[in-house]
Amino acid sequence: RGGASGPSIRGLDCSCFDGKYVTEHVGAAYLQSLAQECKANRGSMNDRLGSLPPTARFQSRPGGASKVVLFDVMDTLVADPFFGGFERDLFGIDGGIKALFAIKDQDSFVQFETGALTEEQHFATYFCDRRPVDGGAVRRYLQERYAWLPGMRELASELAAAGVPLAAFSNYPAPWAPLVEEAVGLSEYVPWAFVSGEQGVRKPSAEAYRAACAAVGRGAEDVIFVDDSATNVAAAESFGIPSIRFRGAEALRPQLRRLLNLPLEGIQFSVRGNGPP
Repeated sequence: RGGASGPSIRGLDCSCFDGKYVTEHVGAAYLQSLAQECKANRGSMNDRLGSLPPTARFQSRPGGASKVVLFDVMDTLVADPFFGGFERDLFGIDGGIKALFAIKDQDSFVQFETGALTEEQHFATYFCDRRPVDGGAVRRYLQERYAWLPGMRELASELAAAGVPLAAFSNYPAPWAPLVEEAVGLSEYVPWAFVSGEQGVRKPSAEAYRAACAAVGRGAEDVIFVDDSATNVAAAESFGIPSIRFRGAEALRPQLRRLLNLPLEGIQFSVRGNGPP
């Protein structure tokens, strides 16, 4: 992970993301050439890496009575392993995530997250100094650590029981969305409607919100957006989408109840299956 909507990530100063630094030390022209190559071969890339199965994708039902709730995925529904000791466990880097961001090429991940770089190209440009990265180890690490955030699987079940359509609206690389799906079975409650790596745009771009609304067959006024990013929530509201900044399942429940006009306290729910908690 490690992408951002701007030059900082969660309040951290990420020098590798700076355009001048990338041009002088990373090679913006090199990244651009990789992006062009990837775009030309995007179809074969998706075939090679696999993608989300049709059964995991949102099925639009125009004319439904309820608004669709669009959920961000990472750190809204599912814990992001990138912020749980990733740099230490995989690369032996001490000093926390700041130490990783000091040497990581942030532009590489942003391009990977919009499908402009393949996974192989992303790992080849992962660090500013181009040290080798074991991509398989990264994939395994992430997939083993994806997990529902506390209370979110239960809340998704409550909403589904109330007949509320739910959909995933995620800034994430196309090859990694299936890892999340396999790990937590997200689509059982929240099928995938938008993945930035497939669409070629990412939040907070207005094009991303437009594409997400189109994917669920609703106008901006007929969806509700939930995300942990203040930037993404503000952009959604500017687009005309009623939005909630995620601060935990217990805080989210009454907020959604009000916006959906649902007495969620009285709904009995059950979590189906034996997947990860």
